[in-house]
Amino acid sequence: MKIAIPTNDGINIFPKMLGMAKYMFIYEIENGDRFKLVEKRNNPYANTMQHLKTLDVYDLIDDCSDIISAHIGKKGVKRLQERGMKLFFLKGNIEEALIEVKKNPQFLETYGK
Repeated sequence: MKIAIPTNDGINIFPKMLGMAKYMFIYEIENGDRFKLVEKRNNPYANTMQHLKTLDVYDLIDDCSDIISAHIGKKGVKRLQERGMKLFFLKGNIEEALIEVKKNPQFLETYGK
């Protein structure tokens, strides 16, 4: 299981729209309870405003099953959910957000612990 998190500084979740972040940090869960940063992906769409940007960003993270983001537009939410992504809306520190997500019933139902 992989989780995508948009960020500009590698410490905090990007506070604006998902597709505007410079990077997508990819985490994997280890032993059912620890998260490990496995990849830092550049977002080539960060400075664009094209129509249907969510689909382009989705292609960047299509191997992930979950997204932790501060904000995703209504159409983007629908498009991502139609593709089976689980979305968690949190702000602030990435490490703290991962701990919070671990407590979420939707996450626990899928991944246990």
